[in-house]
Amino acid sequence: MSNKLGRNFNDLIKENQIEHSDEEKIVMIDIRKIRPNPVQPRKSFNRESLDELASSIREHGVIQPVILKPGSNGYILVAGERRVRAAKIAELTQVPAIIRDYNSIYLAELAIMENLQREDLSSIEEALAFKNAIDILKLTHEELGTKIGKSRSYVTNVIGLLNLPASVIDLVNGGKISMGHARSLSKLKDQKEIVLLVERIILENLTVRELENIIRQHKKNDDYKTISKDLRDYTINRVSTYLDNEFDVKINKNTLRISVKNETEMTKLLSYFSVGDETNE
Repeated sequence: MSNKLGRNFNDLIKENQIEHSDEEKIVMIDIRKIRPNPVQPRKSFNRESLDELASSIREHGVIQPVILKPGSNGYILVAGERRVRAAKIAELTQVPAIIRDYNSIYLAELAIMENLQREDLSSIEEALAFKNAIDILKLTHEELGTKIGKSRSYVTNVIGLLNLPASVIDLVNGGKISMGHARSLSKLKDQKEIVLLVERIILENLTVRELENIIRQHKKNDDYKTISKDLRDYTINRVSTYLDNEFDVKINKNTLRISVKNETEMTKLLSYFSVGDETNE
């Protein structure tokens, strides 16, 4: 890993603040030529907040320039996506910008780490940022944790949120269920079970503690989940056939039962398993 990637991410952010030297020019760029950074983890922006910024931009213009990187047929946005979005709402055709020629890895690192510094980043967006950092920058959970001042378990638990079904992630982003609920649900592997629990959270207004109690009970019962009807019927048929249909075979609550009426039938049953008198072997 390069020295650039080995530095603390706070140093990277400070290095790339909007302050510019006399050699860097602020230029007006056609807003249609600006494309979002493909590794930008932030996917949702508060519309009310954007409208407020757009109103300010209509009156005062874009005061702080955005940072762009030259790209094919235009520019890639490095910093300032809220300003660009608000400028579009305000129907501006150009925005002030500083052009910096970052390499792709450095650009990815900067975009990811800039977002990790945001206080308003949702946990799902934080999880996406963590995953991008790990995938693109080739970091382990522990290495990323060290760089951002978090424990390895914190990084692992946050990334685990991305294992939730898409419909559940939408509910989290929409504020329908809390991040506490989401963290508890992310520890489950059964997607159908997660969806069913989410329905209970909403319908029964379950607290996080109540949900954790339910999940804890479910884990205790994991070894006793109901066997599917197809497997149950298949098993009964195979066992009955093996025993020449001489015995009553049933499955009740995941327990296979073979009934015998007397000692004679028991001895006969044992003979099928080569147990008992040597003459039956």
